[in-house]
Amino acid sequence: MINASDILKQYAEQARNFKNLDLSRIYLKGADLNGIDFSHSNLNSADLSFAHLSGTNLIWTDLNRANLRQANLTKACLIHSSLFWADLQEAALVNANLSNALLARANLTSACLKNADLTEASLESACLVQADISRANLFKANLKGADFTGANLNEANLRQTNWEGAILSQASLQRVDLEQSQLYETILKNVDLTEADLVKADLRCADLTEAIMCGVALELASLVGADLSRATLQRASLFQADLEGAVLRDTNLAETDLRHVNFKDTQLMGSDFSGARVKGACFTDAQGLTGQQKQWLRANGALNIPA
Repeated sequence: MINASDILKQYAEQARNFKNLDLSRIYLKGADLNGIDFSHSNLNSADLSFAHLSGTNLIWTDLNRANLRQANLTKACLIHSSLFWADLQEAALVNANLSNALLARANLTSACLKNADLTEASLESACLVQADISRANLFKANLKGADFTGANLNEANLRQTNWEGAILSQASLQRVDLEQSQLYETILKNVDLTEADLVKADLRCADLTEAIMCGVALELASLVGADLSRATLQRASLFQADLEGAVLRDTNLAETDLRHVNFKDTQLMGSDFSGARVKGACFTDAQGLTGQQKQWLRANGALNIPA
């Protein structure tokens, strides 16, 4: 058995190895423990709020329900750590390694995860409102049901991630890699996806109202039943994308590559196709096209234009 006073005393004497210990509910609020090794230890429900934990080793550590609010975990190693229900509000996790970490239902509101490695991490139902996750690596991460409202994910690697049912309203995802990601029923209202890579992404039934998607790559993506009302897709590429049943009311599709897109049963009232490439695009039973638009689409190689 070891208590907080023992840890602080031994740390002051240059001890750093505190592996495989039962430290559940320990109180180390505000402690200076940079570089300490808590790997394989039990820190369940521990209070480490405001603690200095830069460069710490927390591999396979139990941090479930731990209080890490405003803790400094810069460059910390949390590979395979367990942080269910942990409080990481405003925590600094810059360059931290959280690959394969379990963060389900963790609170990461306003946390800073710049350049962090979250490869195959689980953030299911976690809260990342206003978090900074720019340039982070979330390859194959599980983000189902998580709340990223207002978060900054610019230039992050989000390839093959699962966002089913997640909330990304007003988030910034400029130049992110979302290739082959699952975004079924994801809420993306007012999101900024400028120049994002969404090739082969699954966006069925997603809410993309008023989304900024200038220059986005959506080749071969599925947008079946998605709502793109008032979205801006100027200069985007939707080559061979499937938009069957999608809503595109007042959507800006100017100068967009729409070749071989499936527009079957779509709602297109007020959409702007000016300068778009539409050869081979199929408009079977599409609604809301003006007579002038129908004439222009036929003249430019679109197919099955409603009478």
